[in-house]
Amino acid sequence: MDAYKKIEERYIDEVNSTCSIYLHIKTKAKICTIKNDDRNKVFSIAFRTPAINSSGLTHILEHSVLCGSKKYPVKDPFVELMKSSLNTFLNAFTFPDKTVYPLASLNLDDFHNLMDIYLNSVFYPKIYENKEIFMQEGWHYEIEDINSPIKYNGVVYNEMKGAFSDPEEILQREVLASLFPNTSYHLESGGDPKYIPDLSYEEFIEFHKKYYHPSNSYIYLYGDLDMESELDYIDKEYLSKFEYDDFDTKIKYQNPFRKIKEKEIYFESEDNNAFLSYNVAFPTTLDNKLMLAVDILTTALLYTPGAPLKEALIKANLGDSIESSFDDGLLQPILSIYATNSKLENEEKFINLINEKLTEFINGKLDHKAIAALIKFFEFKAREKSFSASMPKGLTVNIDVLSSWLYDDNKPFSKLEELKYYEELLEDLNNNYFEDIIDKYILNNKHKSYVKLIGKPGIQEKEETKIKNKLSKYKESLTLDELKNLVNDYQKLKIYQMTDSTKEELDTLPKLKLDSIDLKPLDPKLECLNNDYEVLFSDYKINGITYATYYFDISKLNFEDLKYVSLFTKLFIHFSTKNHTYVKLNELIQLYTGGISSAVKTYIDKDNNVRIQLCFTYSALKQNISLADSLLKEMIFDRIYDKKRLKELLIEISTHYHNSLASAASSVAIARALSYIDEASFVKDEAIGLNFIYFIDDLIKNFSKKYEYIVEKLTSVGKYLSKSNFTLGVTTSRDDYEMVKDIFHNFYLNLNDNLNYEKYEFIKDIKNEGLTAPFDVNFNAFASVINYEYKGYHVLASNIINNNYLWPKVRVLGGAYGAGMSFGDNGIYTIYSYRDPHVKKTFDAFKGIEEFLENLEISDEELESYKIGALGSMQAVLHPKALAILGRSRYFAGKTVEDSQRLLDEIINAKLSDVKETVNIVRKANKNNVICSIGPSKRLRNTKNIFKVIRKAL
Repeated sequence: MDAYKKIEERYIDEVNSTCSIYLHIKTKAKICTIKNDDRNKVFSIAFRTPAINSSGLTHILEHSVLCGSKKYPVKDPFVELMKSSLNTFLNAFTFPDKTVYPLASLNLDDFHNLMDIYLNSVFYPKIYENKEIFMQEGWHYEIEDINSPIKYNGVVYNEMKGAFSDPEEILQREVLASLFPNTSYHLESGGDPKYIPDLSYEEFIEFHKKYYHPSNSYIYLYGDLDMESELDYIDKEYLSKFEYDDFDTKIKYQNPFRKIKEKEIYFESEDNNAFLSYNVAFPTTLDNKLMLAVDILTTALLYTPGAPLKEALIKANLGDSIESSFDDGLLQPILSIYATNSKLENEEKFINLINEKLTEFINGKLDHKAIAALIKFFEFKAREKSFSASMPKGLTVNIDVLSSWLYDDNKPFSKLEELKYYEELLEDLNNNYFEDIIDKYILNNKHKSYVKLIGKPGIQEKEETKIKNKLSKYKESLTLDELKNLVNDYQKLKIYQMTDSTKEELDTLPKLKLDSIDLKPLDPKLECLNNDYEVLFSDYKINGITYATYYFDISKLNFEDLKYVSLFTKLFIHFSTKNHTYVKLNELIQLYTGGISSAVKTYIDKDNNVRIQLCFTYSALKQNISLADSLLKEMIFDRIYDKKRLKELLIEISTHYHNSLASAASSVAIARALSYIDEASFVKDEAIGLNFIYFIDDLIKNFSKKYEYIVEKLTSVGKYLSKSNFTLGVTTSRDDYEMVKDIFHNFYLNLNDNLNYEKYEFIKDIKNEGLTAPFDVNFNAFASVINYEYKGYHVLASNIINNNYLWPKVRVLGGAYGAGMSFGDNGIYTIYSYRDPHVKKTFDAFKGIEEFLENLEISDEELESYKIGALGSMQAVLHPKALAILGRSRYFAGKTVEDSQRLLDEIINAKLSDVKETVNIVRKANKNNVICSIGPSKRLRNTKNIFKVIRKAL
């Protein structure tokens, strides 16, 4: 450890870890270690990378450095790792001011392999030797021969075309630019498609030389690691090879404005609508108590049901929906309030009403009880320490550390220690602390902007024409030799993309051995306790918290009623009851519970039958379980449906779905395709998919005529809850369960004795839709339902197809941002592509999987690597409450831990012939498949012969 100077070390209770900061003496690299007993080890290296233009330079670099390195000269080590690693997380992120390369693994050897590959990639990438990497991941001229037109293509180019099709994302970018005109935050770090083709290879290389240096790095290690050994390795193999480079990458502060900024921009829309926004910047994210207080305050005013500022804006009819965001992940955090689907003439009233309400809050109208309840709710969530399989606990800690460390070397852990503030904030309610925040940082803050985003048709078409004309003029300006060189460069790129890494190159990658892996399936604690009803009990101690879910089987409910049940869950916390206003209800929920919610869930059992469950969930400390149960019963059985509020909420639900289509289009396309042919998918479409949105839009259109019927249907949901279809799920310690079980039993005793409802019948309806939307790229889905017995080697085959066929064919050669396929355990075969410039070409590629499998030849060594990757895809680290949910899901589906073990064994014992046998499924799917694509109207109509229906998505 002589290479490092220890700056700080202390134990932090909130993360149950010894937290240390080191400085590498030679290079001044900064290192954070979080030592604890978490087996899910995390490593990351981050660089402070403020954007220098809007060409997406930092984003393209994030992609490109993972395309081979000095020690690992494999074309795409990232893909090789996805094939053959046990990782629980592997990715990279571009933020407005930093680029982060994180990974996680439960296996120490795997962890070391991944860490070394990432370190070698960021410090010694092959981008210096292979310009084709820049062309592939960033942008290039696509021209087949001298007579062909020139086009732009590239992975990041297409990804950002998709991102710039989302009006909310456009608005967020423009807000950032408006508030920080003199700092790097006004630039688009992800890349504006208009400017991505302006980025030169030379500029790209120079940025890497300067910014990807140890002196500008932040290295992070988390988990049950020998930190001294890890740091010695990092110094010996990497940091010691560099000299200190003194250059300034600090994020600059934006001085407050003398005058509020105003900005007007346009987005593609056939409707004459507008997004209005009111935005303020705070002085610094490093005032942690202030940041926590602002988060609580803005939640109280703008997010919770009955939030007074949001309610006032809705009641004034200033937009179909009022949204808000508070982002403290920047040096100077941003609060934004925006009205969606508004009108331009509403802007002055929108701004004035916000200011009027803020003035009222300052002058005695701020509800201190609501704030106090939220302070307790935030504290509950902080103590719960929840995390997900997709975001390991160590990675959430990593992001928290970087959120202060990046801006102040002396404050690496300040975001980890927030529990001390909650009592202070409760006391501060008595000294106008929250009113002063509103006054100083929002109402009278001159660091403010008003940005309006205006819908206008034809923008995309004009932009496409502009690009075509630009490229046409560029082509005309070229000499014949220059044109031939351009064609030659593109052909070189294609050769590079189609040339596989050599065996010698692949052999440089470290490999795990199958016989060294001791992998067991997750085995959640679950007991079926004897009672008058099913009790699914999971014995976990989670800081004294009890989690309860009341399940009601509604598997045969007719589709109209199912839609109303789904609507009931969407409206669940938004209406008053006979005893409490909805504002008071939510105050009580926040004060005494960890939340109360409702949802419709679907499961497929081992006989392929669909089980639909209406679920009611809450969490609380054991002393508050009785109150939580009582509030839940009120919300189920005693709701009062106010007519005006009901319509407002229907519009808000619809607006949310419409505005989120761009970010969810890939999953929507897959779900829609499956809904034609699969019963469970059809149910999901009815309950939460496109058909549900169409249902909501129809209710809004005919609200006056249907109001009484809507209320009747919502009120009748209680009749679907009976003793005969009730199951209880509980996660807590055994002692705590014994103390509260009578509360659950009393809930059961008050249910109906009988259950009567009309059954539904699922009928296949193959639509093969092309769904038009104002996007620049496509989201393609291909699906089939095949009757086959699910085996572990189907997971293995998916791993091979995704990484050896779809990645090179659809992403590398096609330019799509992503693509993937899976063999489902219920006979469902699906393939998708994401932010894809193609439609028919991609569907043809999907069908090519059949030929790929027929011709597949891989060595035993390669097969073993794929097996390891397949095994890795089946492991996860879950929070205890998520483990309990997994156990119940298996129970409802009729699956056991033995089934999971069988799948693992089948992967381990699989032969190449097993993998190739899956071609029989693919062959059937190619003959009996359905498709759905969401994308630009012109492109879909140009390939209309493959669709049965072409219409607007929403």
